[in-house]
Amino acid sequence: MIKKAIITAAGYGTRFLPISKTIKKEMMPILNRPVLDYVVADCYDAGIEEIIFVTKERESIIQWYYSENRSLTQHLEEMHKIEQYRHFLKFLEIQENIRFRFVEQTQYDQYGTAIPVKIAQKYLQNEEAFLVLMGDDFIYNQDESSEVTRMIKTYEESGAKALMTCIEVPRDELEKYGVVETQLKNTYHYLTNLFEKPKPDQTLSNLANISKYILPTEVFDIVNRQKKNPHFGEYLITDTVLELAQKHDVVIHKPQGKYLDGGDILGWLKANLTIAWDDPALKKELSKFIQTSL
Repeated sequence: MIKKAIITAAGYGTRFLPISKTIKKEMMPILNRPVLDYVVADCYDAGIEEIIFVTKERESIIQWYYSENRSLTQHLEEMHKIEQYRHFLKFLEIQENIRFRFVEQTQYDQYGTAIPVKIAQKYLQNEEAFLVLMGDDFIYNQDESSEVTRMIKTYEESGAKALMTCIEVPRDELEKYGVVETQLKNTYHYLTNLFEKPKPDQTLSNLANISKYILPTEVFDIVNRQKKNPHFGEYLITDTVLELAQKHDVVIHKPQGKYLDGGDILGWLKANLTIAWDDPALKKELSKFIQTSL
């Protein structure tokens, strides 16, 4: 049973400068909630009991967000307003039921997407497998169902050793992603190869990795001896997963929900509009605004 998740939030957020000097990109708002909170809520709905945040050193904004604010809760209760704030009630429930750990990735640590796994490994040694998720993107389901639940279901029913989540993208967008090639076995697709930001003529696949994984503890042996990727000069988790796939099945999960990327300004705006459009009152006012402004 998968009970723990790593959520990475140790980047510099350069695409959001200068605001990311004070507000992490993972804490940028999607309506009235930070991007990160959509990831955490999905984990909670899937039964995850512990989340390990990997952050930059001396950063505390995420810890503050998930800390108790008794005076605010008491104020809302006294004003008989707390029931009006559905997402705040869910937030309080998550606060009470998930254990949060905060692990720092310092300037002296190695750099790359594999490093959070290396840093967090001491908290995961006794697990069969664990989730690795990014803090600046998420899968949005309009019905509020949990994509992490579906990831775990795919992992367990396939019998694979690990899982990678992928979406289909237009071929002219392949250079933005790691693109995977797969093999079909018994109704499931399994990873056979991956190209980082390929040209369209390098692969026939249009299946893009969106960096949401279930990994076994065997990956610690890989990350502890892993070398920098020679083309990117970083320690890439895709290299970790590719090495694992040489000996074990890595199943591909295609999400039911919509992938929303809050990691750059355009993606963040699209995420806000996507979720706002599902609120009838906001949709009505936004439609008026767009019609009169364009």
